[in-house]
Amino acid sequence: MVDSKSIYQHITRIGSHTLSVLILGIICWGCSSNTSTETSQPEAEPAAQSENNSAEIKPEKTVEITLTLSDAEGFKEILAKQNGKVVLVDFWATWCVPCIKNFHHTVEWNQKYADQGLSVISVSMDESDEETQQAVLKFLEKEDAQFTNVLATAADDQDPMDTFGIDGGALPHYRIYGRTGKLIKKFSFADPDKLFTQEDIETAIQEALKQKPE
Repeated sequence: MVDSKSIYQHITRIGSHTLSVLILGIICWGCSSNTSTETSQPEAEPAAQSENNSAEIKPEKTVEITLTLSDAEGFKEILAKQNGKVVLVDFWATWCVPCIKNFHHTVEWNQKYADQGLSVISVSMDESDEETQQAVLKFLEKEDAQFTNVLATAADDQDPMDTFGIDGGALPHYRIYGRTGKLIKKFSFADPDKLFTQEDIETAIQEALKQKPE
């Protein structure tokens, strides 16, 4: 016959062993959990590094395109400020199809010859109401017209085409002024016998730039 005391002692030893194994298992699981957490932390570093790289990227600087309203007298003052430079003036309008089609040449000439002493001025012959001003400015921004942009104005009883001297009111109309401010070349569609090309204008610009300041 088995002694009941011996059975109790045996069960107690088994319970103690099981409890020890259970505690050890919990400790090991905890270590494993901590290790997993610690090893997962470095994975967040690339994201942080990516954020730092993004912060270092700076947007490109852009030049603000502006539009100045001016009458003929004010335009003379604008021209006078360009003394010492060759000045190309492009008279145009949003309703003038050839003007719109060829305006990109004016932008290209500014980019190509500015370092050689060319100053470009565009003069819009559009109406001066607020809506039209916004339409003109929108076109200039689209074309990236990074030079002096003027919208021609005149007294109520005058026509800007007359006060600015646009021959026959025909556009486009180009003028080239020498380094002393003197008008040296004019291209006008008013005379059908004197038609010109964009190559003719660029050649005149190049010749004017070759002239030394007096």
